[in-house]
Amino acid sequence: MGGHDARAIANHILDMAKEHGREITVMQLLKLIYIANGWSWALLGKQLVRDPVEAWQYGPVYRSVYRDFNKFGAEPIAEKSAMLDGALPYSSRLADDERELLMGVTEHYGKLHAFRLSDMTHEPGTPWSQIRGKEGTNAEIPQKLIKSHFEKLRDEQRERRRQKE
Repeated sequence: MGGHDARAIANHILDMAKEHGREITVMQLLKLIYIANGWSWALLGKQLVRDPVEAWQYGPVYRSVYRDFNKFGAEPIAEKSAMLDGALPYSSRLADDERELLMGVTEHYGKLHAFRLSDMTHEPGTPWSQIRGKEGTNAEIPQKLIKSHFEKLRDEQRERRRQKE
């Protein structure tokens, strides 16, 4: 099992959003991590986030990220996730392709409202809707389901581009 700690990915997203003058809420952050992990499977062929993701009522949730940031509620996140009483932020050394993917996801999806991101992850047939429908709230969403869903999205995008040419 590869991938990075979800809190480290969260901190990278917060840094990237800040570079672009964008503020991120907890709901957005949770969806961005999930989307980045899915696109990592589809475009890089590897898992970006090693933590389990669960099908909560309002979408896919990384429990550790939620626990660290839920104090901000619907307000923009004002600090990074840190260990040791805030002295040391969670961090992870990203490969160049991971950094590029994370930047692309943050730029493209980070400008979307949290409710729009939520709508995207709740569409029928998404891993969240499949698991929530079968196993209920807080059930873990299998990585293989996330991988196959985003590979399908990738293939659909490529087909649309091919048809435009």
